[in-house]
Amino acid sequence: MRFVELWCLCNICFSFVVLVPQFETSCSYVKATLEEFLAWSSGQPSCLSGPFSCFEHSKYWAYADYKYIARIFEDKEEVFQDVRWSDFGFPGRSGKESTLWIGSEGANTPCHLDSYGCNLVLQIQGRKRWHLFPPGDTRFLYPTRIPYEESSVFSKVNVANPDLKRFPEFRNATAHVVTLSPGQVLLPYGLDLKNPSK
Repeated sequence: MRFVELWCLCNICFSFVVLVPQFETSCSYVKATLEEFLAWSSGQPSCLSGPFSCFEHSKYWAYADYKYIARIFEDKEEVFQDVRWSDFGFPGRSGKESTLWIGSEGANTPCHLDSYGCNLVLQIQGRKRWHLFPPGDTRFLYPTRIPYEESSVFSKVNVANPDLKRFPEFRNATAHVVTLSPGQVLLPYGLDLKNPSK
């Protein structure tokens, strides 16, 4: 199977414990090929030069988001048909409409609510932990539209390491923590604010 040379803009952040969410606006960006990103994220020594040379793998995490399967596998139409979202109530949808999110160990996004449609998440490799909250807990998550993103409402709380002095009402939130393994699908229907974190 031939992969196109896919350039991606990777969000890259320090791997240290913080009490506030690490929004994309506080991260660095690296323009790299998918191959370079995968080499760096697996700790290959070949990354001593190139776009990731300034970012020691053990001190940073990174992810590349919204990589369309149709572009990555443009010469392999059968890959699109292997993804059958109709099995989950979305007839006529295939991998052509799907995107990949690829992250290194520790990569995460701030807790947020996607305000459009719904997302289905198929875990292909590695594991990803999600903190899901019922809609009634939204006020305990200190929602904000800053930084502004058209389709997201963020939480001011780093749900993996909350600052309870600054956000005391977060104690009243009830997280449903789910860890996806390869081959598992998550459909967080009816749940607000989620935080994928590895």
